[in-house]
Amino acid sequence: MSDDALFMSLRERAYELAESGRFKDWLKVADALLAEGFLGALIKRLDGDALAVMMITRCCQQART
Repeated sequence: MSDDALFMSLRERAYELAESGRFKDWLKVADALLAEGFLGALIKRLDGDALAVMMITRCCQQART
């Protein structure tokens, strides 16, 4: 699988986790992704996307209400 395909898989999984209501914010989702075996470099790449981080955190907050 290419790096871009892995990245998109990571991003999709991050949103799934955020929408589950189990996580408070992006940092907790990132920890879960790392625990699931995603590469740290890919998580760091997503962390560098401020808009994605904001949206994932927003999904976490909405799912918890």
